[in-house]
Amino acid sequence: MSGKKEARKTMLQNNGWTFMYGDLLEAKSSAYDDSAWYHIGIPHSFGIPYFMENNFYVGYGCYRKTIDIKTEWIGKRLSLEFQGVFQEVEIYLNETLAGVHKGGYTAFTIDISELVVAGKNQLFVRVNNKWNPRLAPRAGEHVFNGGIYRDVNLIVTGEICVSWYGTFIRTPKVSDQMADLHVTIEVENHTFVKTKCTIKNQVMYEEKIVCEFTDEVMLLPDCISKFEKVENIPNPNLWHPDEPSLYILKTLIFDGNQIYDTYTTEFGIRWFEFTAHEGFFLNGKHLDILGANVHQDHAGWSDAVTHAGIYRDVKMIKDCGMNFIRGSHYPHHTVFASECDRQGILFWSELCFWGIGGCQGDGYWNSSAYPVNEEDEKEFEESCVTMLQEMIRTNRNHPSIVVWSMSNEVFFSNARVLDKARSLIKKLVSVSHDCDPTRPAASGGAQREGFDLLGDLAGYNGDGASLYINPGFPSFVSEYGSKIAERPGEYASYYTDGVEQNFAWRSGKALWCGFHHGSIADRMGYMGFIDYYRLPLGSWYWYRKELLGIEPPEFARAGIPYALSLTTDRTEIKTDGTEDAQIIIMALDNNGVRVSNTMPVTLEIIAGGAVFPTGRSIVLSPEKGSFLDGMGAIELRALYAGEIKIMATANGLQGSELILNAIGEEMWNGQIIQYQQKPPCVFVPQINGERTNIARNKPVFCSSYHKGHEPSMLNNENADTFWRAGRESDNEWICIDLEGIKEISEIIITFESIGHETEISASVNGTEYSILDKLSIVAMNKKLTLEPGKEKYRYIKVRYTELPMDIGEIEIY
Repeated sequence: MSGKKEARKTMLQNNGWTFMYGDLLEAKSSAYDDSAWYHIGIPHSFGIPYFMENNFYVGYGCYRKTIDIKTEWIGKRLSLEFQGVFQEVEIYLNETLAGVHKGGYTAFTIDISELVVAGKNQLFVRVNNKWNPRLAPRAGEHVFNGGIYRDVNLIVTGEICVSWYGTFIRTPKVSDQMADLHVTIEVENHTFVKTKCTIKNQVMYEEKIVCEFTDEVMLLPDCISKFEKVENIPNPNLWHPDEPSLYILKTLIFDGNQIYDTYTTEFGIRWFEFTAHEGFFLNGKHLDILGANVHQDHAGWSDAVTHAGIYRDVKMIKDCGMNFIRGSHYPHHTVFASECDRQGILFWSELCFWGIGGCQGDGYWNSSAYPVNEEDEKEFEESCVTMLQEMIRTNRNHPSIVVWSMSNEVFFSNARVLDKARSLIKKLVSVSHDCDPTRPAASGGAQREGFDLLGDLAGYNGDGASLYINPGFPSFVSEYGSKIAERPGEYASYYTDGVEQNFAWRSGKALWCGFHHGSIADRMGYMGFIDYYRLPLGSWYWYRKELLGIEPPEFARAGIPYALSLTTDRTEIKTDGTEDAQIIIMALDNNGVRVSNTMPVTLEIIAGGAVFPTGRSIVLSPEKGSFLDGMGAIELRALYAGEIKIMATANGLQGSELILNAIGEEMWNGQIIQYQQKPPCVFVPQINGERTNIARNKPVFCSSYHKGHEPSMLNNENADTFWRAGRESDNEWICIDLEGIKEISEIIITFESIGHETEISASVNGTEYSILDKLSIVAMNKKLTLEPGKEKYRYIKVRYTELPMDIGEIEIY
């Protein structure tokens, strides 16, 4: 079939951008001189170079690019697709506002059909990452750098075309012998006449057609038509983490020899079920889910991660034997789900309705998860609904995705708006069912305030695994571990509080967390079993041995360093922003064996059009956490094609060189790359002066508890509840985990009964405790106040060396 009209084109627009900090609206003019701006590629972040600092630049950043439009495209449908911009954006083309988008984690398109001209077109993008009380997330334990941090595409179609992400493929009934295939296709007709056409669909597996169906349809003028089709696939190849089989649906829209559009959709055939009493089933067979939470940011580049970086992240989780990733705590790049599809990882995709412990007044990402001011509620709820719809639409065909999650720990909201937060979760669950009835709508991090009762699946973080034993509905340990460590770390698991036990009713469990990440909370980002530079800690090797039987390598020991070595995961990289190379540096002795000695190491690009996040050179050092245990790593990107030569040097050691090849259209001919410098300033949030009980609803662990007096009652700010030990014996204890190292000025403990020999202690790491106070006798209803002198601790423990007593509340400020 030969088409009279050219079908769909999708072209990356990641190259050729300039960027500058500040609100520079005047730069939308085609005559504006941006010669002093930085030369950057997409993906890009305001924060580059970013290395896990608690504070970051908050404000505006502006981007410019020239787009070439071919004469034959005039009169077609043209749109710009942004896979992710954090978090509010205005797009101008040829000095005219083309569109806006609010929400930092979901893809969107802007129609530019009426604004383009043949030849050069000036694109100007104005972005801000200011905290917005009416936009999710209002809070979260992460970093919120702004920028166009995911891919940009130019999409060209005819007047008749499949809608953006306009196919939806379901497989509601599946067996080894037959699969029912339900296909929905949305087709746009931008003409003003009825149009008769043919829709032909081909289902392909390993490039062979296994099913084909064709329909003659009538498209109504200037509207979107939806077509449903049910077909059968005999002897399907089922998608499974062990065998991630994938199909392609190729959709053609044509009339005679005139092709209007071609559209391909990758999908998998499988069915699954979360059950209340028997756990998780995939394709009719029980499957134990074990995985990790994953944040998206990488060392130096922050959230601006390439497809190659995403591939490495998924592969590292897969390579240690895990079969699951929870996308913490926001919609990830659509490529992330694609990699889970291809590598065989179950994926929990989550909305960015999100809370953080110790939430304070409005103004920063440590605010109440749900708005505290009534005038903000309507727009905030609308933002949650819109982003949920966008997340589901752009990811609904991925077989790896088995959960849509509405939230994470939104019980960290102001107490007076908790009812409204719960109502919003119910609304979001309903929206999720409307958008996709084939997947459960989960309430993530739901271990307090009844949030676990609101969805189809409850995700329990922290102490939730021990609090909710066989709850009677589908449940999942969505976070456990939370151990702060740096490389090399211990060769041990991160299991806590009995999580390692496998119960038939528990669907699965996910480690907190997979990778170190940026955070607004001090040291909270150092909980990964892989570090920020994508090098494993000892615990990663423990899981690999436990799950796959692979013995750990011989761990490095101190020695006499003699030379450096340079290696990379790939020797060729594209210049289009989809690929990078991970450069690994090691210190070796004179026998070529890695030693654990630490030292500053300098990496320099001595030839070629490539950059590190810091520019043409970077220093890795133990002080920065980038060269530890005799080893370091960093990702490198190419802006121009040609040979790249990298040199590594360290004082007194033999250096090393590495050569890569960059593939792309524009060759490097010695051009000066005016690359981005550190942001001009960072935003430091101001303390609002309110006393904030940072212990409220934080995880609580204990030696035992009496039913009806669970440990979670210790810090729920409810005067009618209290914790009671489950045994009347010596050495009973209870401990609050603040989930991060905090500067503590005051601790208030309310005792509910008479007790003897009580010890209050505090710890940074959960193993070594300092005694804050000892009491020989405690009176009933006594309130004890301790002032540790603004010392920094993470854990506060009360232990009884004699018979235990009841404790009503522990407050920590």
